[in-house]
Amino acid sequence: MIVLSLDTTGPDCSVSIVDDAAVRGHISRNIVRGHAEVLAGMVEEVFEKSGLTPADIDRVAVCTGPGSFTGLRVALSFAKGFALPRSLPIIGIDALGLAHMEREPDGHAYTVPYKDVRRGEVMFGTYSGAIPLFAYHPKLGSIEDVHEEAALLQSDVLEVENVDTRILAWLAMDLAPEDYPAEPLYSRGPDAKLPGGKNPPKTKA
Repeated sequence: MIVLSLDTTGPDCSVSIVDDAAVRGHISRNIVRGHAEVLAGMVEEVFEKSGLTPADIDRVAVCTGPGSFTGLRVALSFAKGFALPRSLPIIGIDALGLAHMEREPDGHAYTVPYKDVRRGEVMFGTYSGAIPLFAYHPKLGSIEDVHEEAALLQSDVLEVENVDTRILAWLAMDLAPEDYPAEPLYSRGPDAKLPGGKNPPKTKA
């Protein structure tokens, strides 16, 4: 199986192509913003490095967040557009679940990963496998909230920094798209407001 994986949830723009045994191509650049302008070119560059073509891809993996309203939608939209012509499965994994699976490959132990989402807040959740426990769905809070939840469950705390799309791709090989849909995990709603100060309606990527 050959997987194309993408991440635009943070300052890095990352693309990887991996198969069952090796990394066929990988690029990660710290660009801070402007992911929409560079992602397609980076995908093309990774294909050139790998010697593969889009027709060789069996599924697409994408990091679903947490991230800004604009940023994470770049990779989500690209993944859906890339997958559409051949109805390829898309696997969505958020950065918190990915960090847990890197730490606990068997997925059984609990951890509480968190990511700094600015404005003095973090997004965090309790994970077992790459899906958060239902009662502890990722939420905004403080670092104190993270440690309180970890202490309650006697779990380790994990700080999430960068997303490694190579590991994202390898994990996606064994996951079912119906269990891991490519749905955005926004760190917070968009800053833009409708007249009257209302938030725009939530939409899928």
